[in-house]
Amino acid sequence: MKVADLIVDGKWLIPPRMLQYFQVEELPVISKTNDTRVWTGTMSGDFTVSSVVECIREHYQKVTWERYVWNPTLHPTTARNVWKIVRGICSTDEKGKSKGYNLASKCYMCGADTDNLVYILWYCNFSQLVWKWLGGIFLFCNPESYEDVMNFSKHKSGAVKDIWLLVASITIMELWFLRNKIFFEEEKVDLGKFKRRIIQYTKDYAVRIKSFMWDCNYDYMVFKNFDLKHQPIESQRIIEVRFLLPARNQILICCDGTSRGNPGAAGCGFVCRDGKGVFIYAEATGLGIATNYIAELTVITGAAEWAIQNNKIDICINSDSKAVVNAYSSGRLPWFMQAKKGAGLVRGGKLCFNTKPSFIHALESPEQIYYRIY
Repeated sequence: MKVADLIVDGKWLIPPRMLQYFQVEELPVISKTNDTRVWTGTMSGDFTVSSVVECIREHYQKVTWERYVWNPTLHPTTARNVWKIVRGICSTDEKGKSKGYNLASKCYMCGADTDNLVYILWYCNFSQLVWKWLGGIFLFCNPESYEDVMNFSKHKSGAVKDIWLLVASITIMELWFLRNKIFFEEEKVDLGKFKRRIIQYTKDYAVRIKSFMWDCNYDYMVFKNFDLKHQPIESQRIIEVRFLLPARNQILICCDGTSRGNPGAAGCGFVCRDGKGVFIYAEATGLGIATNYIAELTVITGAAEWAIQNNKIDICINSDSKAVVNAYSSGRLPWFMQAKKGAGLVRGGKLCFNTKPSFIHALESPEQIYYRIY
C-alpha cells in the first residue's frame, strides 16, 4: 500500500482497522499544490553542496568547556595550558603505562596514589588543601572535575564569576607545573609559597576582568581576599512592562519556546486570554531535542491549531522571536513545518499573516503576529 492509496478526492480515506493506532487529525494537511522534492539536509528543503558535506562529515561531540577555557578573562598562556590539561594532553606515568611501559608510579606531590592527571588535580592531598583554601574564600566545596569548576559560580555576580574562573584556572595550571618541577627539578612542596603564587598571578591578570560586581558583603570579601580593586557596581534598572489587551472578540495568545543547549532539551507553551484579559486556556509541552528556532516555530503552529479546533476565528499571537515572525510572514517555513495544521490551508480555511509592533516591552524586541482565519 502506498500513501496515494489512502487519499481519495483530496481527502484522507483511512481503513477503520488503521484508525486504532492514530487519529485522522494527526495526519499532515493535504495541499492542493503539486508534490515537490524535499532535501531534508536543509531547513528550506533546497539542495546545497554545503549541506551534503555537513551530512556526511564526521561529527564530534560538542564540548561544554570551550567558552570557559578561551574566556577573555584568562591570559592566553593560562588558557593554552588549561586547554592542554582539560584535553588530557599531559605526560604522566599513566600515559606511559597506556603505551606499554612498565612503571612503578606514585603521585610526586603526596606519594599516596599513582601519577595520573585526575588524581593530581582533584584528589591529591596537596591539591585538596589548595581547593579547601579557595573554597573557604568563595564558600564552595572542593571541585572534583572541571565541570564542577564551571558550575560553582553560576549564581554569582559577573565579577565573582571572572575571579573564580581566573583563580581556578591558575590553580589547575600551577598544580600541573608543580608536579613537573618536583619531577624534573626536585622542588619541595610548599603550601604557603603555592598560595602566594596564586594570589600574585590573580592580581597580575585581574586587569582583564571587565564585569560588574554586586553591592554585597560576599563580593567585597572575595575582592579583599585577593587584594583586588573593586569593579563598578551593577545598578538595578527598573523596566516598565506594558500590556495592551486585544481587540474586542479577539483572542490574545502569548507563546514562547526555548531549548537548553540549543540544540538541547526543548519545550514550549502558550497562554490564551480574551478581549478583557480573562484567562481562557494554557498549554505547555516538551519537544525532545530541538533548537530555540524550532521550539518558537512549533509553539506558534500549536497555538493556531488550538484556535482552529476551538473555532476561535480572530486571534492575535505574541512571539518574541523576530526570525520566526519573518518566517511566517514570508511563508519561508522549514519543509517539515509546512504540512502542519495551522501553518497552511486548514480544513478549507486560510491563515493570513500580518506583523505589527508589540506593546509588550521586555529585554528582547517582541514582535506581534496577527492571524485572521476566514
